[in-house]
Amino acid sequence: MPNSTGSPPQPGSDDRLARALGYPYPAHLGDFLFRGGEALPLAPDHPLDALTPVIAVGSNRAPQQLARKFAGMDVAVPVTRLQARDVDVVHAAHLAGYGSVPATLAASPGTVTELWITWLDRVALERMDATEAVGVNYDRVTVALSWVDAGSRAPERALLYAARRGLMRLDGSPVALASIPATGRLHPALSQEQVLRRLHAVRGAGAFEDWLAGLIGPEGQTGRSALTEWLSSAADRSPCPGIVPGHGIASAGTTSSPRSSTSA
Repeated sequence: MPNSTGSPPQPGSDDRLARALGYPYPAHLGDFLFRGGEALPLAPDHPLDALTPVIAVGSNRAPQQLARKFAGMDVAVPVTRLQARDVDVVHAAHLAGYGSVPATLAASPGTVTELWITWLDRVALERMDATEAVGVNYDRVTVALSWVDAGSRAPERALLYAARRGLMRLDGSPVALASIPATGRLHPALSQEQVLRRLHAVRGAGAFEDWLAGLIGPEGQTGRSALTEWLSSAADRSPCPGIVPGHGIASAGTTSSPRSSTSA
């Protein structure tokens, strides 16, 4: 059956919808080593000194998303879980190519939020930059955050992908990701499906599933661009928290990094 745009459903449309609605995907139970498409145990003494710490605020903490991003690559990525003070994970003011409203970091005094660190070598960092559309959807910046119970796996400085169009606002407020654990939140928290259904109610047409399917992949670029433009026009443009002065915004292809800087 054609969808509401008159086009036939795309192959694997159920999987495509599940991916859009499932963001940011299940986190692992604790620290892990991503290798060979799997989440393996991370040894307490696994070396991190030669790797670049990159904060994962959304799906990059999830083994299944790492499996997509590093498919066919021989990489070993330690992933560690921390808690950060005075920040929260909120929805960005754009749509990803797979139909989700992705995440970015926001200042949030008094909030304590779960964040993860992916420790990347040069090849893995280049690949991560490419998947984050650096220079298009995100800027790669260097930040210094305040960690709770910081140990040897808590970096003094780390790279972060900050949404270029700012923070999505609904009813005048940024919206946190309900699936990211946090305490003391200042903003309302919604699931991915709740956010997308809200957007469908104000900007969509036809059945929700057909509308969402029409935003996914290359064929959905026009619809995504229009919705992103609308989200951007009402976005909260507050600066990314914790940016380190003197460390410029990285564009695609730049690999400079705060390598192996960890706090005691």
